[in-house]
Amino acid sequence: MNLKTILFTILSLAALSLKAQNPDRVITDKHDTIHCKLSRGWMGVVKYKTDKGDPIKIELGNVREFYSENKKMWVRRVYITSSRIPCFVDVLVAGKLNLYEMSGKLAFYDGSLTYARVNPMSTSYVPPTKTQNFVAKTTDTAEVVMDDDISRGKNKELLDAKFVPIIQDNKDVYSRYQAEGHISFGELKKLVEMYNAGK
Repeated sequence: MNLKTILFTILSLAALSLKAQNPDRVITDKHDTIHCKLSRGWMGVVKYKTDKGDPIKIELGNVREFYSENKKMWVRRVYITSSRIPCFVDVLVAGKLNLYEMSGKLAFYDGSLTYARVNPMSTSYVPPTKTQNFVAKTTDTAEVVMDDDISRGKNKELLDAKFVPIIQDNKDVYSRYQAEGHISFGELKKLVEMYNAGK
């Protein structure tokens, strides 16, 4: 073995070892990528830790995105169009058109094709679980397009109002959407993937 081969082997092993130790990543507001180890603590608080410091709490004001290799968790900060409220959502499909999901009892569809957030101190009824799906096209501003807390008819209205204008520039995707009587979450995901695969 010559010296170059030995050095290359040592550097490769060191890089693999570093990646194995810190398989997760955080992308900050300054677009810096930090290789780290993510952990979820009490009350769902997520923190990240590098080899050089103490754990840092992930907050809407300092992190744009984080990804956990082991847990297969990919989370991104987006702004919900109707209220410009920043929130973390799960990334389900990424591309020209992104599909996101948010679950939790503090989020709800308010009946007027807008996103809203429940006041935790409110005495009004809040469903124990809820899922909303959002789409965003080349931006960090997302539209709610599906909500499991409303009727099938209302979801169709929501999709027609918010999803259709985004996909109309792709005739194949739009035609498939029009041909479907009821759009399930699975079909919505297929439409987004089809849109991303198109030209």
